[in-house]
Amino acid sequence: MSAAANVLKLAVQPAYELWAVSYDSTPNAMLALEERSFSASATEFFNKDVVELGCGTGRWLKRLEGVAKSLTGVDSSGAMLARARVKCEPSTLLTQANCLRTPLPDGSADCVLSSFVLSHLPELTEFAREATRIVRPGGTILISDLHPDRALYGWRPTFHAPDGLVEVEAHSYTLRELVDVMQDAGCTLQRLEEPCFSDEDAAIFERAGKLDELRRIAYLPAMYRARFVMTKRDS
Repeated sequence: MSAAANVLKLAVQPAYELWAVSYDSTPNAMLALEERSFSASATEFFNKDVVELGCGTGRWLKRLEGVAKSLTGVDSSGAMLARARVKCEPSTLLTQANCLRTPLPDGSADCVLSSFVLSHLPELTEFAREATRIVRPGGTILISDLHPDRALYGWRPTFHAPDGLVEVEAHSYTLRELVDVMQDAGCTLQRLEEPCFSDEDAAIFERAGKLDELRRIAYLPAMYRARFVMTKRDS
């Protein structure tokens, strides 16, 4: 995350094609925070058919191998999926498609996972419609994303490329809007967490020369993690 002013702004697709080269190798405090938050709930996925919408380089798919019953990742970036294909087992199905319009069958997942995707979408309704189409009744939809309050901190989604800093296209929404959209699609919110950066993240911030930034934003919500349960499906 960065508040820098002079950056190259790119749409989501070209940005992630460019980011794929360094995505897994560059320390990322936001991803580390998410991984700490998720690590305590690995049993959530045990023996489940899991679909990840916006799987990127397969970061979560790889972690869930040997835990989930089946794993399917969908992403629109060919470069990100190429990294995932190297990383993941052959049994993990990877599909290049828009995560809002996938070729997956209705009711094909016990759990739909989406990590740092929603802030790149212009609106949430299509995501809610697709996620609830894929998940089975009683199944779960787990969403993590940048916290909506990030704009108040001056944060923007950025990464370092060979030619400089790149800002990825992002859109704003509130947690209330997310909950309302998911409820309208037939889901019930079961849990909402808002993790913060802390001293555990100091090493990554120090490596980036941003310890002062950590002190400024520590204990402010950096991301959120929401768990929804599919309670009904439209007839």
